[in-house]
Amino acid sequence: MDLRQLGYFVSIAEHGGFAAAARARYVSQSALSRQVQLLEEEIGTRLLERSSRGIVLTPAGQILLERAGRLFKDVSQLKEDVLGEAETPSGRIVLGLTPSMRQLFAGNLVEGFLRRFPAVHLGVIEGLSHAMAESLARGLCDVAVFIRDDAKGRALSTRKLIDEPLVIAAQSRAGLRMDTPVDVTEVAKHPLIVSRSNRVTSGLEKEAVRLGCPLNIIIDVQPLHLSIDLVCRGVAYMVVPFSAAVTEYEAGFLSMAPIKGFNTGWVVAWPSDRKVSAASLRLVEAVQNEVAALHLDESLRRATRS
Repeated sequence: MDLRQLGYFVSIAEHGGFAAAARARYVSQSALSRQVQLLEEEIGTRLLERSSRGIVLTPAGQILLERAGRLFKDVSQLKEDVLGEAETPSGRIVLGLTPSMRQLFAGNLVEGFLRRFPAVHLGVIEGLSHAMAESLARGLCDVAVFIRDDAKGRALSTRKLIDEPLVIAAQSRAGLRMDTPVDVTEVAKHPLIVSRSNRVTSGLEKEAVRLGCPLNIIIDVQPLHLSIDLVCRGVAYMVVPFSAAVTEYEAGFLSMAPIKGFNTGWVVAWPSDRKVSAASLRLVEAVQNEVAALHLDESLRRATRS
């Protein structure tokens, strides 16, 4: 299939007629008509019908327009990817991470990335998920990792990293089990360490109030390492995404249980409204590879089978 013919067809559909499409493409209407005719002959069906109000797409034309849009987007991305690979990554870029993601893989990521791309000057900032999404949107960092929902309403492109449950965690002797989910009313029975500035925790707190069982929050703590330390000491329970405490859980210091109806999806993101450097694209790939190497899905499966 000729991409030029396909492009002409898309222009006609988007402009609502041959005349407007011809002006946009700087070709004659007769040339456009001929190219669409050739495209229809190749496919073997009518794509456009003329009416008193202009052109109307046939059902086949509707399908082709939808698929063509995806195809041209993929072609554009392919060009960017090839150019990005050909360009030697260099310059300064900044990565934004949440505390839990920093704790999980930042050391390995930074070490490996700088070894592979020595011409890149890499900076790292840390903050809660919504703060990292905002920093990325404002140009304060070039790539960031945060909770998927925080990308909404912002000019950002994202790639999925992991989906995981929100869990309640306590000392191992508390006997929480990953194969035995608990509901919000059960969570509310325990003294909790939370970070109220964390939107995931905030959503849980609002649901508890709605159900008439407000959470028993005894400490509001933002640093993740301090929360984990206090829980390991038996001071209280905490509410975190599974990955935030998976290391301590697998080491036997903590027990955990999923909270019914609460899940978290993580993404790596970059701006969609400005040019992205080759170094930033390589950093996106490095983050994806590093998270994949953690095998968190396998850890979650093992935990729920225990």
